[in-house]
Amino acid sequence: MQPQPILFIVNPFSGVGRQKIIESRVEKLLNHQKFLPTFQYTEAAGHATELAHKAVKNNIPYVVAVGGDGSVNEVMTALIHTETVLGIIPTGSGNGLAMHLKIGRDIDRAIHILNSGKTRTIDTCTINGTPYVNLAGVGFDAHVAYHIKQSKFRGLKGYIWQTILHAWNYRLPSVDITIDNHKITRQCLVVEVANAPMFGYNFQVAPQAKLDDGLLDVVLIKKVPKWRYFLSAWRFLNGSILKSRLTEHYEGRHIKIECKEEMAAHYDGEGFLTKEKLEFGIKNLSLHVIVPDSK
Repeated sequence: MQPQPILFIVNPFSGVGRQKIIESRVEKLLNHQKFLPTFQYTEAAGHATELAHKAVKNNIPYVVAVGGDGSVNEVMTALIHTETVLGIIPTGSGNGLAMHLKIGRDIDRAIHILNSGKTRTIDTCTINGTPYVNLAGVGFDAHVAYHIKQSKFRGLKGYIWQTILHAWNYRLPSVDITIDNHKITRQCLVVEVANAPMFGYNFQVAPQAKLDDGLLDVVLIKKVPKWRYFLSAWRFLNGSILKSRLTEHYEGRHIKIECKEEMAAHYDGEGFLTKEKLEFGIKNLSLHVIVPDSK
């Protein structure tokens, strides 16, 4: 059997610099009887999507995102509802989707998973028509994500620093949330619209979210004295945040979030400011991805 083409789309600016060794590690560890690798490097935002679209057009069966959650987002955007399979080599800061899929954070392990893993079909989502695959929402996490984009500090230290910097002065917005046909109004620290559970670093904001159930999990972290958030932080690390009285949890297929003022929002870690109504939807079983074979 002839080796199949596999394209590695590498974000040279991702995370903490581990992507710099990718070609040498692939050359050493990839099964070259199974795969024929090529590499392309992104030059600007959106370039990974363009490269992945060309790969689909050229019938390349496997495209690997080498980067963080943002890189995965750009690559998978071009692969939705195609037969091309997504691979992930995590070199970013949080790597939330890779962590949830048990790919982990190690480059060598991720390459071995390409060699021996299986293909799983998962849901993807949209926020105002823009695809995402892991998490999106509004509130403090989006506020931090937006400010990290403006900062030279990345990785876990960057997240911790931005959280400390903005925690005490952050003003919680009041938002109208419609879950299918059920409308509620809340003043929230976070409104997360989740396809998968975690941001990265095992930090789980939506522990019951499933990647293939055709549903969006909506997690609200309600307004309380700010010291209570810090006392409950451990619950994000052991998957018990929904047991806290700080949270409300819903499921739905069509979500709307409206705010009378400008708010911070994010999708797959990409933070931005908006005054628009946000509409979220789900595309059931729309993306093929390589995951570890559990056998």
